[in-house]
Amino acid sequence: MLGMPHPKPPIWQRLWFIIAVVVVMLVGIVVIIWAPWRSPCGAGLTDVESPYYCVGLDLNSTALQEPDPLADLESKIARDNAKITGDFGAIVLLDNFTANPNTDSVSVPELRHRIEGANTAVWRANNQAVAGGTTPKIKLLLASFGGGAKYESQAVQSIIQARKSQHIVAVTGFGQSLDQTRQAAKDLSDANIVSVGSVVTSDDMNRDLTGKRIPNFFRVAATNTGTAIASVSYIASHKYQKVLLVKDTNQEDSYAQTLASAFGTAFASQYRFAVPYTEPYQSPDTSVTGATRDTYMTNQFAHMHGDICADRPDLVYFAGRGVDLGSFLKALSQGGACGLGPIDVMTGDDAASIVGRSLPPFPDLHVRVLFTALATAGQWGNFPPDAEMVQNYDQFAQAFSNRDNGFDPGDLVEEDAIMSYDAVLAATTAARIDPLATTDPSTVTAYFLRLRCTQFVPGASGDIAFDSSGNSVDKAVPLLQLHPNGSAVQQDLTWPTGKQFNPSTTC
Repeated sequence: MLGMPHPKPPIWQRLWFIIAVVVVMLVGIVVIIWAPWRSPCGAGLTDVESPYYCVGLDLNSTALQEPDPLADLESKIARDNAKITGDFGAIVLLDNFTANPNTDSVSVPELRHRIEGANTAVWRANNQAVAGGTTPKIKLLLASFGGGAKYESQAVQSIIQARKSQHIVAVTGFGQSLDQTRQAAKDLSDANIVSVGSVVTSDDMNRDLTGKRIPNFFRVAATNTGTAIASVSYIASHKYQKVLLVKDTNQEDSYAQTLASAFGTAFASQYRFAVPYTEPYQSPDTSVTGATRDTYMTNQFAHMHGDICADRPDLVYFAGRGVDLGSFLKALSQGGACGLGPIDVMTGDDAASIVGRSLPPFPDLHVRVLFTALATAGQWGNFPPDAEMVQNYDQFAQAFSNRDNGFDPGDLVEEDAIMSYDAVLAATTAARIDPLATTDPSTVTAYFLRLRCTQFVPGASGDIAFDSSGNSVDKAVPLLQLHPNGSAVQQDLTWPTGKQFNPSTTC
């Protein structure tokens, strides 16, 4: 009948309904708190692979992996950035900040040194009038693109998305000369973001994969052609009789490719004939299943031993990555003497990656290891104390180890900290002379073109000026010897043109 009350459901149904509601609420709370789909990475970052690591722009200077060997430096960057208020510009340091020592050809110490150098440049720019005054203030941000720059597109897009909110005036670093890092430089250039390479030396690093010039890319390091000319000059002056070229055929590693090509060209120009002996090998693009990179490469180099014994060179020029040089030396040390005499092994600047590591013992051979560096702590030692280069370096070294930064002076033996400092210093200088840098970063490139002749940058590796292709002009090339205990000692200081930068005669 109408108006009669409905019977209440049984108590057990009501209890189950209440229990179901409570369960749903608890599950919702757990999901919201736990959020299994949420990235473990910070703002601007994306987690990739397993175990995970983070790629992209580290907006809050958070950890990039767990555990993170760079965590202390990331925390310092966060503290330094938090102190800056008002008008500011940001400079991004782009690299592979999650390097795996078993697969990657860059080491954690190198990465630490690059961050330390960049941090020192920012500190000086904000506290000393070394880069066109001390305003606007500069923040430092890290961006990571993973091993082999595999995730460069994610890192670049993250930078582009944050360029306005973070006032990004330049991107520095780039780590290694690879096809993927060249692509990153092109993508940034297409977005009108200026880039400054710190230790990239490949001759084609300033060109995209089609060979076209990347207009918004500059670099503070000497090119492979420059270091190869310096190497051949040393070889000729020391009258080596037999030279063997060991070269990497990995087509995606433009550093190794252009180093081998540049050395061959410089050698032929000096001697009027080609390098008489050549041994090719191929490094891996990615990880090798079932073996570390060192094991894989040592086995490759071991098969060269018979040919090396037959050729009997007195100098081997190694055109490849420093980490693979370590494997080559191991194979050489374990293969036996087979009547070989004293051998010098010479290579390019990537040998800086094994500075500090003990060389393998050579019980049956006398082996000396030399490499052309981009910079080193002792390179201005033969100059008068009041020389401009000495003063510029000393001011940098003091800031590097002062109370605010506190970095180890021993980290300056190899080039990474010095060159990273110079790249950030150059970027800051160009941004400071551009009145629109923090509001319209696309205008900064035009001011890089002014960093030439008398308006050069007083870098720690020497005066920095750029030519029309974005390459540095007349950069010094120190020649270092690696001792058995891993220490590096300077043997010589040369310039590819035979003379140091002089604005009154160079420009």
